[in-house]
Amino acid sequence: MSSQQTITFFGATGGCAGASLALCLKSNHHCVALVRTPDKLRKLLESKHDVPATILDSYLTVIQGNIKSEEDVKKTLTVTDALPDIILFGIGASPKLQMSLKAPATLDDPHVCAEGMKTVISALKDLQSQNIKLGPSGKKPLITTISTTGVSKIRDVPYSIYPVYHWLLSVPHIDKREMENVLVAAARESNSPISSFTIVRPTLLSDGAMKGLEKVKAGWVYPDDDDREGALTEAGPKMGYQISRGDVGTWIFERIIKGNGEWNGKCASLTY
Repeated sequence: MSSQQTITFFGATGGCAGASLALCLKSNHHCVALVRTPDKLRKLLESKHDVPATILDSYLTVIQGNIKSEEDVKKTLTVTDALPDIILFGIGASPKLQMSLKAPATLDDPHVCAEGMKTVISALKDLQSQNIKLGPSGKKPLITTISTTGVSKIRDVPYSIYPVYHWLLSVPHIDKREMENVLVAAARESNSPISSFTIVRPTLLSDGAMKGLEKVKAGWVYPDDDDREGALTEAGPKMGYQISRGDVGTWIFERIIKGNGEWNGKCASLTY
């Protein structure tokens, strides 16, 4: 990757994406974020992540809008009159309980991840048809999306929490899985609007203290492995119980944004 990149964030107020954004800004990457409430993002970066106001003024562009609006997404993707080098998709919804034995936990917007990814891909295709120039890397954008363990046929959580994990999180898992499907399908099109992708699947997320990358275990599978229960091409997932959002964001920054492409085309499972 080039020393200075243009990186677009969707879902920047989330814990994982926000941590990555802060590190990108401190490394002087030009960052663009689509958010519903710009003041919330700026306050979060200044107070929680200690990003100086001077850096925010110099390297961050915030667009107010909605991930489901293709016009808002296209505006965000072309702030510099060129496509970004990397897109970090960290969109999520807020959990809520419901009266259901089959799915006791749901989301305030159960399809936001899949619908948001569809909007981003559609926007990229339209911009590609308009011959919008590429970013500093000279390549089509790389999309990194934050998903979750538990969405593939390959077991990637410990047996001790497996039944409850899938029972409680069945609704969010459906949305994340569909989001992944949309991204992988787009990458495999003959005239794909993206260069590649990385799907990041952290285990249960916490707001607890970061332990550092030396404590983060990272495994991986190819997307095709998800469709062959018990069959792996190579490598495999790492299993654990939880991980800090801050460490997930740091891992994305160090391994994807600063990385050499070794995680391209893979689904990475992260845990302690």
